[in-house]
Amino acid sequence: TSSTHLAVDEIHKAPIFSKSLKSVHSDYGQPTFDYFERLLTTTVDYSKKYSASSCVIITRPPEIIACFYLARASAELFVVFDSHPRPDKHPHGAAFIFKSSLDSTAKHLTDLLRFDEHLLSDSSIQWQAQLLAHASGEIFLASEWFLTNAQWAQAALEASLQVLDLQARVQELEAQNHNLNTDNKRLSEEMSDLEEQNHELEETVGKMKEKTREADAHRTAPPPSSRTSDASHTLLARTPPPLTNGRLTLAPRGVQRLGASSSQHELPAPRIDPLAAQLQRDFDAENTELERQILHLRHTQPTFFDCGVCMESFQEDHVARVMPCGHLYCRPCLRDWAVSKITDHRYPILCPTCLADTRSRSDPGGKSFALYEIFSEMQLARFSTIVHCRKCKQTIFVDKAEYQEAQEIVCPLPRCGHAWCKTCSQAIEIGGPKHSCDGSSELKHLMNLRGWKHCPGCQTPADKIDGCNHMTCMSPGCNAHFCYLCGELIVQSVLRREIESAVSRHYARCTLF
Repeated sequence: TSSTHLAVDEIHKAPIFSKSLKSVHSDYGQPTFDYFERLLTTTVDYSKKYSASSCVIITRPPEIIACFYLARASAELFVVFDSHPRPDKHPHGAAFIFKSSLDSTAKHLTDLLRFDEHLLSDSSIQWQAQLLAHASGEIFLASEWFLTNAQWAQAALEASLQVLDLQARVQELEAQNHNLNTDNKRLSEEMSDLEEQNHELEETVGKMKEKTREADAHRTAPPPSSRTSDASHTLLARTPPPLTNGRLTLAPRGVQRLGASSSQHELPAPRIDPLAAQLQRDFDAENTELERQILHLRHTQPTFFDCGVCMESFQEDHVARVMPCGHLYCRPCLRDWAVSKITDHRYPILCPTCLADTRSRSDPGGKSFALYEIFSEMQLARFSTIVHCRKCKQTIFVDKAEYQEAQEIVCPLPRCGHAWCKTCSQAIEIGGPKHSCDGSSELKHLMNLRGWKHCPGCQTPADKIDGCNHMTCMSPGCNAHFCYLCGELIVQSVLRREIESAVSRHYARCTLF
């Protein structure tokens, strides 16, 4: 039930296999006829050397096939176990295939595990795909002795212990997974708390910036001073403040206001709270990290689109884009649309959205809709032929090549199914006799169905309603007398004596009534 395959050597470690099978040889190569012939030859040699049946496990990702060689069979016998259903061989499930020769077995394995040689020459294909061009074979020999009941019980006990050990490991992994999920939940809650704290810090910093702007507005108000003092103040204000031990040191306002009036009121220098500065730095770091994570999520998050048919949302991995209009659909909807149009023999297959857009079709290019229909017919005339059905009274386009090859035409419209002859335009009964324009085939079918006979003289159809089997042809100038039972010509004459003599001779060996 699992898609994961264990390695052959891991399976062989199970007690039931390790006690009954012995690994003797391994071989690797490309899955060709020469490789399988060499592998099967080695398997047969081991069986003959140790007088024991052997098995080779062939692995070609993702398939595993077992091939048995029965040493005690009266003739050379190979048994191939294929666990995969094959449509042309065994479509309903796994199967055992019996082969009576080494060459036929190698050829069968080559057909099963055939690979594309292009995989080896194309360097752009990833190494996982190139594994399809390689196979491995593990040869096992059956044990020389039969296991007793005690040995089987010991193997079952060891297998049970291994199962218990594996169950303990599974429980340990489940516990680790539960702990990891708990940690993830806790970290998510902590992240939510940090985001709330970050929001509060943003509000605090905003208030601090507002207060700082108000203080700067008071400090930068123009004082009543001379032009010289204004110039010196401007020059000093543009000079960056000195750094002391890597920290910002604000110069006293009195030093900056050189030449200012000593009697002017000086505002006190703003004090920077160390806690606020530390919170600001933490906020900037967290904000930078969050922006980086958001940018990463935008690049990794899949893009979705809405299907134009079913209106469901899908990832862009399932998109099917129609060119040149560029409308988007999911692959199942577009496939069903194409299948329905092909079934209805509609060509070309247009985009569903463009086909349903009546606004663009009502006045195509400034022309009338009738001219647009004529233009569409002229486009289709190169590839199709117009056919009119007498039953449903519809006119449809059919493929020109198929129309020229076919002798009988069937209406492609659903719920019609009317068929007629292309040559004589006569209706044809589906499932009835083969059609002929002159009616000879239908007449022959009717005569065989009713048991009618042909006159041996002129081939005129005849039906016996009542009386004896002596039939007289009524066609002018024929004068044939024949037996209705066997169809044999009795005599072709108008003389009564010849007729009576011939009738007596014929019905001496045939039945008259």
